[in-house]
Amino acid sequence: MKSKKWQKDKRVSLIKSILVLKMGTKRRFKTTCLTIDDFGKGLCRIDGKTVFVTGLLPGEDGEVETYYVNGKLKEAKLIKKLTKSKDRIEPMCKYYGRCGSCNLQHLSYNKQLEYKTEKVKNLLHKFAGLDFDVKPTIGSNNPWNFRNKVQVPISTKKNKLVAGYYKENTHDLISIEHCPIESKLADELVQKVIKILNDFKLTAYNTDTGTGIIRHILVKVSEKYNQALIALVSAKDNIYGINNIVKAIKDCDKRIVSIALNINTAHTNVILGPKTRVLYGTGKIKDNLCGLDFLISSRSFYQTNLKMTETLYNKAIELADIKPTDIVLDAYCGTGSIGLVASKYAKEVIGVELEKSSIKDAEENKKLNKINNISFVLDDCTKYILENEDKRFDIIILDPPRAGTTKEFIAAVQKIKPRKIVYVSCDPNTLARDLKLFTDYEVSEVQPVDMFPHSYHVETVCDLTLKN
Repeated sequence: MKSKKWQKDKRVSLIKSILVLKMGTKRRFKTTCLTIDDFGKGLCRIDGKTVFVTGLLPGEDGEVETYYVNGKLKEAKLIKKLTKSKDRIEPMCKYYGRCGSCNLQHLSYNKQLEYKTEKVKNLLHKFAGLDFDVKPTIGSNNPWNFRNKVQVPISTKKNKLVAGYYKENTHDLISIEHCPIESKLADELVQKVIKILNDFKLTAYNTDTGTGIIRHILVKVSEKYNQALIALVSAKDNIYGINNIVKAIKDCDKRIVSIALNINTAHTNVILGPKTRVLYGTGKIKDNLCGLDFLISSRSFYQTNLKMTETLYNKAIELADIKPTDIVLDAYCGTGSIGLVASKYAKEVIGVELEKSSIKDAEENKKLNKINNISFVLDDCTKYILENEDKRFDIIILDPPRAGTTKEFIAAVQKIKPRKIVYVSCDPNTLARDLKLFTDYEVSEVQPVDMFPHSYHVETVCDLTLKN
């Protein structure tokens, strides 16, 4: 029989082991990066397990610290790079590695494009069983200062308002004075507005305590017409001295043509609230895309990279191969941008969208451009097709949200059998999942487009042709 002292020591040892397991254990290893995963992280093998390490490139050796909690890997952190890839470059942004917005600034731009091509190809193979010759990703001539929409969270540091972005997977705000992917105009205006808000001693909203006023600053710009829209996202409807604040913002830069106040009183991470008041101007700016003018409000959906949007849309129109007698369905049409661009090639275009405010914007844009062969319908896309089975659609263009389309929509499309489908996707995972269900169609071409340089995101245009 074991002694009482032995039993006591055993219990103490067991308790210590449990405490170590719960508190977490750290170990360091030397490892080699094998490839980059779908989220821009280096994929390595340590102790026979796959780990993902931020900042490590294929072929590079690194010293990596693993952190386990309750026996599960919580984090693998790069402590030191031991070798350097020929594809590694110095990031342009001084906040890179702390701000959670960009993932790939340390990788040369040509290699970023190659990575995105391979990513699309691998996901199509993995989820759709398609071994397809994906076209090389179309890149930007200048992958900097492209974002025409900026929405920055606001916080307080040293009793002053600051704007910036959060560290990855945290609510720890990094104060940022200059962001190299933002439009120079938007970048400049954020700093001007912050200074004015500080001059008027406004406070930042605190999500933990529910106190304070300003939550975000939203800036939308039109490079074509040299205009800007400013929206203050506030936790309060009535801000003391708001008229003087608006005058100061308006006077700080003549390119500001409209100012709005969006009220968001909810305890949420969603940026915009349901109510917006226009404080100066029309509440909109005008921009030009593919030769057409578009009115953009604080709530309008509009692509953030204008030059690459034109590349994307032109590619979609090219793949659609629209004939003058064709009737085109623009599914998930949003504010109608793709459908309006397609209208000059088709006999008729019908845009269908479930979001009421988007349909309102689409009708405005139709009127602005004096286009008569397009109509917009407020409806669910699947429901609309099933209720109009007798109507002929030669081509369907769909640009669904990141979640992709639905199996019900795909089944409805395969009932009416359009000659062509052009699928514009912002997530190759859901694109691959959906392509597998289009059994009556053959994938003719897959073209990635780099709408979001220096991130792992990629837009893809896919051409589907009805099988014989």
